[in-house]
Amino acid sequence: MYVCLKSNTGQVMPRRTHDDSLETKKNILASAQRLFSRRGFERTSLSDIAKYAGVTRGAIYWHFENKEELLLCLIDSLEQDQFSLNLLNEASDVNEPDPLGKFKSWLGGIVEDQNIKFMNSPFMSMMIAIMNGSSGNQSLRDKFLEKNAQRHECFAMILKNAIAKKQLPTNLDISAAVEHLGVFFVGYMHQTRMNLADEIKKNFAFYVDLEMETISHITKDALSKKM
Repeated sequence: MYVCLKSNTGQVMPRRTHDDSLETKKNILASAQRLFSRRGFERTSLSDIAKYAGVTRGAIYWHFENKEELLLCLIDSLEQDQFSLNLLNEASDVNEPDPLGKFKSWLGGIVEDQNIKFMNSPFMSMMIAIMNGSSGNQSLRDKFLEKNAQRHECFAMILKNAIAKKQLPTNLDISAAVEHLGVFFVGYMHQTRMNLADEIKKNFAFYVDLEMETISHITKDALSKKM
């Protein structure tokens, strides 16, 4: 059965039912992940992805404006699957009674086996090359940095929520605390990619508690004394 829907270009074209369309999109994303992992972003074309997925280039353009958008959508999908982003959304909800508890649960989940495997995957290596600029794709790097800034905004919302729930001091320096969380997360990634995941997992719950305790002391008063 086919229905007519509008594409990304605004054109009306024949389209499979909604369920079939979602399956096609998932297939394209899975195929793109495999090829990006093997060849890298720059050496993989949309034609390559279409051929691997068994679809036309038109099917790809129906779902994605270009290759960069496809990659960003793939990253969003992987982050949702791998890192339980729903916990972050719940932690930032003003109606959540225990935002810091939700946030700690999210942090604790990043050492699950599937996440450690993802951290050490060729796809993650490709992402790191884009983020640190070694891939030479500045446009895509800028979009990655924008996504990172959005994640930091989410962290800031969670900390503000925790302050409102009296879980953190009112004079917390939110910007500095978010920066500290970023360092914590990058440090975890680095240690994981050095094949030290088993050592980290043994004490990670303690590390998370220690990070929360450390953050609680990153106040504006404390920082002003350091300057």
